[in-house]
Amino acid sequence: MTSALSRHEAEIPFDQVPGRWAEVAERVDQHERLRLVRGGSAPALVVMTADDFDQAVEDAADLALCREALARIDADPRPPLVSGTAEFEAFLQRFAHRA
Repeated sequence: MTSALSRHEAEIPFDQVPGRWAEVAERVDQHERLRLVRGGSAPALVVMTADDFDQAVEDAADLALCREALARIDADPRPPLVSGTAEFEAFLQRFAHRA
């Protein structure tokens, strides 16, 4: 499920990065996700560790499964067959809205 890593984000203007690579590496090693902001309409670049990236992909997959489960529960007109379904649905709702 969702990791506590990569919760901190910061922005650095792209033109300041060449003189700040040591800082960028140190901050990323501390699990800070950095957005390197470029000028014009160019999208920002995101820098993070490989482990944080893998965790972010896993978190996105978990969130997609959660939303799919909620959609299936909502679309099923039949009454629940097991007790605890409402509690499970409430858990999924909290998780889906946390992201």
